[in-house]
Amino acid sequence: MQAMVFSRYGDESVLELTRRPDPVPGDGDVLVEVRAAGVNPVDWKHREGAVRNDRPFPQGIGWDVAGVVRATVPGGPAVGEAVYGMLPLPYGGAYQELAVLPASAVAPKPATLTFAEAAAVPLAALTAWQALEAAGAAAGLRVLVHAGAGGVGHFAVQLARHLGAHVTATASARNLEFLDRLGVDAPVDRAGADLAAAGPFDIVLDTVGGPTQHAAWPLLRPGGTLITLPEPVDEAHRLPGITARRVVVAPDGEALRRIGALIDTGSLHVEVQAVLPLAEAAQAHRVSERGRVRGKLVLALPGAAPMGAGRHDG
Repeated sequence: MQAMVFSRYGDESVLELTRRPDPVPGDGDVLVEVRAAGVNPVDWKHREGAVRNDRPFPQGIGWDVAGVVRATVPGGPAVGEAVYGMLPLPYGGAYQELAVLPASAVAPKPATLTFAEAAAVPLAALTAWQALEAAGAAAGLRVLVHAGAGGVGHFAVQLARHLGAHVTATASARNLEFLDRLGVDAPVDRAGADLAAAGPFDIVLDTVGGPTQHAAWPLLRPGGTLITLPEPVDEAHRLPGITARRVVVAPDGEALRRIGALIDTGSLHVEVQAVLPLAEAAQAHRVSERGRVRGKLVLALPGAAPMGAGRHDG
């Protein structure tokens, strides 16, 4: 099969398109012919070595998959079914023609999405879903989402609104109108944000880390919850009366079924900034690392339908 791999940690130049043996599914696994693979910041962090595993080089890369089942297990999806899912961290392998995933990690591809659009969903939407669940997001609560126009952020603001929360979200000036279209109650320009005036908040979702996490603590009301995604909770900045935890996303096929239902009923919008061919994975990483992606970037593999070329492409 054709696969994008890397044989040492480094910048995007270490990515290499090559041929590898077809993967063999183990017990409980399904084999998926990949039509598209989502691009996430964890992908290039893995390539750089910030996220590591115990597998030898060359290593596969990527976690978001949308494609067609080629081998399955009893009770699993049918051979030929269009599915989407997330590989378990920290073992990548989505940027390739065939991928092995636990049967429990996949769900039917939303009928209204192309494969490219579906590949934009799993890791980011599951991260948002699990973060809001961990925070106890509910109707009437005030939620702040940092980087609300990004991959995780644009799902988080919509899911929080679906739960009935009042949502404030930060973004660059060019994305404020986008946040408004997503239903954000209070879009805030991150360059000149006076978040203290917009608070206090019951929940802050930090998708950025560093100074953003440090500044989040005083924005929360007593008894509020801080959820951080890119890095652990910085105990040096902890304030009494605030619950704080880091959420690391895990595959969940049942949650993807529920997310897919929201997508197909029009309750959840999937934003894809660009779809690039697999051979341009290095360019996708360069764009992602600049941190100005609206929604998601996606890599299309041979056989994938182009964006908008027919929604029922399963």
